[in-house]
Amino acid sequence: MFRAARQRLVAWNVLVLSIIVAVFGGVVYAFYSSQIYNGADAQLRSQADRIDHYLAEHGGDLTSLTFSYNTPFDREDRTIWANTAGQVNATTDCSTANIFGFSCPKDAFHLASLDGVHQALADGSDLRTASFRDEPQRVLTYVYPQTGAPLAVFQISRSVQAEENSLQTVKRLLILGGLLGIILAGFGSFFLANRALVPIRKAFARQRQFTADASHELRTPLALIRANAEMLCRHGEQLPHGDAELISEIIQETDHLNRLVSDLLTLARADSEKVKLTTKPVDFRALVSEVHEDLQRIAESRGIGSSVSLNGQVTVDGDEVRLRQLLLILLDNALKYTDPGGRVDVSLEREDGHARLQIADTGIGIPTDDLPRIFDRFYRVDRAREHESGGTGLGLAIAQWIVQAHHGNIKVDSELGKGTRFQVDLPASSH
Repeated sequence: MFRAARQRLVAWNVLVLSIIVAVFGGVVYAFYSSQIYNGADAQLRSQADRIDHYLAEHGGDLTSLTFSYNTPFDREDRTIWANTAGQVNATTDCSTANIFGFSCPKDAFHLASLDGVHQALADGSDLRTASFRDEPQRVLTYVYPQTGAPLAVFQISRSVQAEENSLQTVKRLLILGGLLGIILAGFGSFFLANRALVPIRKAFARQRQFTADASHELRTPLALIRANAEMLCRHGEQLPHGDAELISEIIQETDHLNRLVSDLLTLARADSEKVKLTTKPVDFRALVSEVHEDLQRIAESRGIGSSVSLNGQVTVDGDEVRLRQLLLILLDNALKYTDPGGRVDVSLEREDGHARLQIADTGIGIPTDDLPRIFDRFYRVDRAREHESGGTGLGLAIAQWIVQAHHGNIKVDSELGKGTRFQVDLPASSH
């Protein structure tokens, strides 16, 4: 129980921290990526200003750029002059002269971003990151002149490989740091959860011990009460009128208390893991048949029909006494909540390596809102009927413990007014 609580605490702590780390990392990465290109963007705009200033000095003569490549251009940038159709007229890639003339790379007249040209023609300018010559480029595209009908398009690009490398380094550091933080937080949460559960575990242990001690101590006085009441009952003719009936009620209530104390003691020992199961191969088919036969007489006396379907040999490794107790609880529960004229049907089969036991009745059913709570201790759907039949409200809690102690699973389906079906799956033995 505490192990599951500790796991949930750790899981929630790690989940919350993971969300915080992810949000923080995302914000840091977004801010860094938005700022990292500021230097390159400033250089591109400075280049654009120099071109505009040069053209202003030459009366807007675009052809002057063709013969004066080195004049307004920064050698770190690649500048292209194109017409509005995207055809390149001049490029700084061909601005280096040697004895053979101008040298031009094969892709000298290729635009770094054609989409940037289209966007600039629509909006006047465009700034984006594009891939050119197998490396990231920061590309500024704008039309000239800025007012009136555009005559040309300028595209200035600069490599931002260093910035991209820096951005990738930051991303890796954020991811690795986040993962390391989450791992350390997991260990820290595990340690803190253990510390936080210490007082709860101690309080629960004291409560469990008290329940076990009280249950044990109550058995002797209850046995004395019942013995004295039985002795008085044997001399009923000497008692005043009506007292014999009161003594009979005392015996009945004492029996109910004895069952309650016995169930409490069972659960207290189960909680403290002091109950040791005597595990051995159990012929579950024979056990189901035997228990059903014993309770069939009770069912007949109440006018309730019953049947049992045993499909093949089914063996489980378990404690025969506890498995018998499980069957008695479930069958007694079905009979208890089924009215005369109803039915209780039992089936057992081997399926997917499990022994599947189903006990279905046509009783009063369980409200949907009550289904999640029926295995809670002292929880009763129909308190009046439970008390009249001598129930303690602990039977299904004990049944669930027995199933879990055998590494099985128990579930219930029910419809109000139509009946209830309990299904128990236990690991089948290979014997």
